[in-house]
Amino acid sequence: MASSSSSSGRSSSSSSSSSKSKWRYDVFLSFRGEDTRNTFTDHLYWALDRGNIKTFRDDEELPRGEEISPQLLKAIEGSRIAIIVFSKTYADSKWCLDELVKIMECEKEKGQKVFPIFYHVEPSEVRNQTGIYGEAFNNHERNADGEKKKKIEEWKAALRNAGKLSGFPLQDGSESNFIEEIIGEIRRLIPKLVHVGENIVGIDENLTAVKLLIDAHSNEVSMVGIYGIGGIGKTTIAKVIYNDMLDQFKRHSFLENVRERSKDDRDLLQLQEELLCDIQMVKNLKLRNVHDGTEMIKSECHIEKVLIVLDDVDCPKKLKFLAPNSEWFHQGSIIIVTTRNKRCLDVHKAYLSYEAKGLVYDQAKELFSWNAFQQHHPKANYMDLCNRILYYAKGHPLTLVVLGSFLFQRDEDEWESTLYKLKTTPLEDTQKVLRISYDGLDDTCKKLFLDIACFFNGCDENFVTRILEGCKFHPKIGLRILDERCLISISVGLIRMHDLLQEMGWAIVREKHPENPGKWSRLWQYEDITSVLTNNMGTKNIEGIFLNESKPIRLSAEAFKKMN
Repeated sequence: MASSSSSSGRSSSSSSSSSKSKWRYDVFLSFRGEDTRNTFTDHLYWALDRGNIKTFRDDEELPRGEEISPQLLKAIEGSRIAIIVFSKTYADSKWCLDELVKIMECEKEKGQKVFPIFYHVEPSEVRNQTGIYGEAFNNHERNADGEKKKKIEEWKAALRNAGKLSGFPLQDGSESNFIEEIIGEIRRLIPKLVHVGENIVGIDENLTAVKLLIDAHSNEVSMVGIYGIGGIGKTTIAKVIYNDMLDQFKRHSFLENVRERSKDDRDLLQLQEELLCDIQMVKNLKLRNVHDGTEMIKSECHIEKVLIVLDDVDCPKKLKFLAPNSEWFHQGSIIIVTTRNKRCLDVHKAYLSYEAKGLVYDQAKELFSWNAFQQHHPKANYMDLCNRILYYAKGHPLTLVVLGSFLFQRDEDEWESTLYKLKTTPLEDTQKVLRISYDGLDDTCKKLFLDIACFFNGCDENFVTRILEGCKFHPKIGLRILDERCLISISVGLIRMHDLLQEMGWAIVREKHPENPGKWSRLWQYEDITSVLTNNMGTKNIEGIFLNESKPIRLSAEAFKKMN
């Protein structure tokens, strides 16, 4: 139940966000400025912006002095959804009608979603060009030559088609409630999929079992915990279910790596803030303390059903402040937790537990073969060697992926050497198994691996490349090698490393001097950094320091004197 790194000859069995979106914007706003620029459309635009929905409106996006028509056409083509605000004088504007023709063309040819808003006009006026829309066309048709008459027919056809679409009519009532309804509908149509991977092997049994637990409480609040050893595929299961169910929920959140991102109450507060930003559909939110966060989560999650995944929770206390019981949530909500520590789920009795299962033989062979041979079955002369690896891996997906990638294009003697090393390493000590791939890297790639483990996991690829190139490294080939060995994955422009591999990187940095961070090559934890810098413990071993905290540290130049 893991993704393999090769894509040749396979098809995906799950939702994935691995390919780069063809859409530059989530929403394109088409409106008549004279009617609504500073009123309704302005309120709608800022509501979309607060909801983290990337929206184009011409007066905000186009630099002055540029030719507007080509830029506008590109913006329409690059938008997933078009919202058309049909107001009283929309049809008076040739510009608006040309926009509309292009939008309806994109709906037909590019699969763009179109939502008309009938703002104090009747849909039938738009569809049939009657009333004030009929008056507008009387003016257009007056003294029209042949070319303009042809354009007028295009405008009318676009209005007819747009007027037939299901939209949002507003005659009376609260505009703020009306806008909230629009935001909810748009959010459902813009799936913020979490990255799963291009190809998944052996996940169906686990998916079926977890979905049965969810369905058991479909009319109430479903709270399901997936537990198991690291690398077994818990997060993959949760991600696929989340992506599959996303369009059923207006409010949703996927919090990754809870264990690593919540070392103390301050970190936990940031997780609460992130969860609430997702649920409330806002960009920024600040809480005073975790107790205020607890009360606000209870309040917000009771308003409407939510879909929440808390990934890699390591202790019951964190669930206490994020999602301890069903009383916090609206009927129909689904809460999924992944953990290596089953006690997290036992303490909070609202959770139904499921132990993630490893791969059976045929699944394990397929996953390993894709990575070791770039095909779905082993090469004939490697069959015995392959079976010995499979016997050793016991269906553990991450082990199969990493070992398969390491052995790709290696000869039989190298396979035998690897198997010999594995004889002395119990599978329970997974980090040592994974280290075989690390040991096979050259020194430059080893340094790059450690940099990602300590500093850049989850960061933008271009950002990382620029930093490392500025340090006189040449990371592009190294990133490609790490990706090929499945020690990292690069998708949607982000560099990701599995938490087991990251922990292995940390252990490598610490191994020679576990109690003396001043002699490590890299420092990334706030406590270690402050200890080294405030006590002048730095040595020439230190190659990099990554501080991602707003807390102040008092420093002197002396702190860096002994460093390289």
